[in-house]
Amino acid sequence: MVPTIKRPINITEGRFNLREVSFEIVKRFASKGAKERVSISNTQNTLWFAVSYRNNIIGVCGLYLAKNKCRIKGDYLLPEYRGKGIGEFITISRMSIIKSLGYANIEVLTLHPQYYAKIGFNIHKETRKGIWYGTKRLDE
Repeated sequence: MVPTIKRPINITEGRFNLREVSFEIVKRFASKGAKERVSISNTQNTLWFAVSYRNNIIGVCGLYLAKNKCRIKGDYLLPEYRGKGIGEFITISRMSIIKSLGYANIEVLTLHPQYYAKIGFNIHKETRKGIWYGTKRLDE
């Protein structure tokens, strides 16, 4: 039996919050993300999240849901909030969401392959200059 998850999704840990939102809220980060090679574009199969710290939106991230796999996508944090553990919080939170939705396979396209390798992703290849493809099975 696949567990269900309460929607809209809202995860809080300390002062950090990951809240499911519409793309309308997320798209204001698209131009900032694009300057850093982060694609924030809408698809009908994407769950979007606002990342908040002390009730202020400081970034966004998403999950693309396909038939047999899920992709972590669109991670963007304002520069002044990087290096504070927020990226780890949003990655672990989304992996929990993915598992609760019944997915076993996760993909990522990333500028930071070392980070994903450290948390158990297999980094396969560089797909474009500086962008790496990785996968992880949650049932291993």
